[in-house]
Amino acid sequence: MENALVDDPELLGTPSQADDMPPRDQFLRALGVADSKAAGLLRVLLAKCSATAPLADQVLVLEQLGRFIVAGPGVPGSAQPQLARLRLLVDALELVPAAQVRFQALVQSVLSQLRAVKLFGEIGMPNDRGLLAETTDRLARALLPEPPALHELWRVCSHIIRKVHDLDWLGVEADPLLYRLAKAGGGCFEPLRASILDSIGMITTRIAALGMSEAFRTRAVVGGGVRESPLYHLTRVQPSEMPALIEASRHHLENVRAALEDRGVSIEVVYQLDAIEKGLARLQLLLPLASDEEPSEPTPHARKLIESVGRGLVGGRSFVQLMSDNLRLLARKVIERAGRTGEHYVTSSRREYWKMLASAAGGGVLTCGTAAAKFVVKWGHWPLFVDGALSSADYAASFVLMQLLGFTLATKQPSMTAASLAGTIRDKAGPGRLDELVRLIARIARSQFAAAVGNVSAVIVTAMLFDQVWIAMRGAPFLDAETAKGVVGSFNPIATGTVFFAALTGVILWISSLFAGWFENWVVYRRIPEAIEHHRYIRRFGKQRLAKLARFLEHEAAGFGGSVSLGVMLGMTPVLAKFFGLPLDVRHITLSTGGLTLAMDSVGIAGVGVNALIWACVGIAIIGLLNFGVSFALALVVALRARDVPRGERRTLPLAVLRKFVRQPLLFFYPPRDEVPSAHAEPPTH
Repeated sequence: MENALVDDPELLGTPSQADDMPPRDQFLRALGVADSKAAGLLRVLLAKCSATAPLADQVLVLEQLGRFIVAGPGVPGSAQPQLARLRLLVDALELVPAAQVRFQALVQSVLSQLRAVKLFGEIGMPNDRGLLAETTDRLARALLPEPPALHELWRVCSHIIRKVHDLDWLGVEADPLLYRLAKAGGGCFEPLRASILDSIGMITTRIAALGMSEAFRTRAVVGGGVRESPLYHLTRVQPSEMPALIEASRHHLENVRAALEDRGVSIEVVYQLDAIEKGLARLQLLLPLASDEEPSEPTPHARKLIESVGRGLVGGRSFVQLMSDNLRLLARKVIERAGRTGEHYVTSSRREYWKMLASAAGGGVLTCGTAAAKFVVKWGHWPLFVDGALSSADYAASFVLMQLLGFTLATKQPSMTAASLAGTIRDKAGPGRLDELVRLIARIARSQFAAAVGNVSAVIVTAMLFDQVWIAMRGAPFLDAETAKGVVGSFNPIATGTVFFAALTGVILWISSLFAGWFENWVVYRRIPEAIEHHRYIRRFGKQRLAKLARFLEHEAAGFGGSVSLGVMLGMTPVLAKFFGLPLDVRHITLSTGGLTLAMDSVGIAGVGVNALIWACVGIAIIGLLNFGVSFALALVVALRARDVPRGERRTLPLAVLRKFVRQPLLFFYPPRDEVPSAHAEPPTH
């Protein structure tokens, strides 16, 4: 870029174009700087400023001045070249009268002829296009020639700000320079005020329209109806009255978010919330610049507006940003319900801890039956689809029964508790927030440990008892020697794909948590419990029975969605992989432990060898770590993004947890005596 700016013959012009500008040496003395490419180029650019030139030439010079600031030649002795070039420009306007006159005339001429409503009112804001339409549009802009848009200011700015790094200079230290630039510009920026006022009107109108839609309106808690909504009044007041309404609107949005828990989440409402939030944020940046009063000191509003619009210009060309924004909205939709369910998996007191252990032991007992039924299905040598369907039914029925009996499956916890953790990170504030989050993570860790110990220990004991009963009834172990040896060998982490299969199962566990949140949300959003409670068959079945059924479905919806989806994915994944010729399988910690126990009870250590048993046990440990770790990590990453947790929190939290673990490792495995039961304490049921 430096070479392009310096060597472009169109920039150098003729001496007559710069005859009112001081010679280069006088220009440098006026600025008090040494001779450099940056200073020389700045003088050439200022000499090219002419309000009588054709509009295309004026726009070109303005673009080149902008590129000079963000990507021009380096200034000798400067650690921040972009700020140094901006300071050089400001000094030139303040100290060289001819430069100031030319700059003011050019900028006022360009801004008077260009439209800026789209720049301030649309760029960087959510639009109503769908994902497919927006993707097609961005692809066309990337591949096809760009049509001219001489009368649009956003196009000029897009040529200046081409990547995110072009905004690196916009820190607090830029505020005084931008303030001086506005002062030196005099009234040349005045044409922007009309566009800013038009943008404010456009944004408030859009916000009001979104807030009045049925999906949004039915979740708003407004006592006096539509006309009492602060979103409605934003379109009917002067800019000076808007700050108070913006605060009232934010409170209004909090009420809508609270209603999402009770009435369900739709992608439409999530999009509307996001669009209104960003619209209010943009209004706060525009309002100070729309005022006739000149600021008496540097303010951050201009800098923040430039940054917001600049990021919008860059993001509007990025496919990665498009996918990121859409995935963030989708994640926010499903994570609200998963986080709510996850609260039931976190224990605080020792009483809750032992309840979790007992509940998990019950889950381990049932899982032994699931593992045995899986072998029975495989022995049938069914066609692929039938085999997958029967395996899915086995898993799903076991998980649903586990839920109805109030038992716990450890591997379903991590993705739920991660969503709950992200919600706490977003909601808590204050100087002690990090300490509270570390304590929450410790509670999550020991809850998970209790569930894992309960599942694994119970499935081992139950499998051994089951095999002894089977021997007494049939005279032979449940598994024959050949099958048992194959089972033990399948868990070897070196000779088989156990490590990858365990990680894949972690992904499946995470996806099942999304299904759990989605199904619960679907039931609530469609008001299925209310429909059941007021069904036309109320006289036949009775009001109390239907009401009981409605409350049962509302309470158990997440568990049903997660259990059935997990069962189907565990059962069908190997079958579908085999159909497509892919060597894929699943490895679930509790099911694998049950299978290994049945195999070892059949052939004993002598039948497989000590080395094979050790490797199988190592494989089981790896399966457990990957099942828990992968599902928790995926859920936490998605939840943190969905809840807009700052990056700073994401970096400092792991280090704080590590320090706590080094100092008090027992805290992550067993609750201290002084912990009290949590406010949401109730036995986990799924």
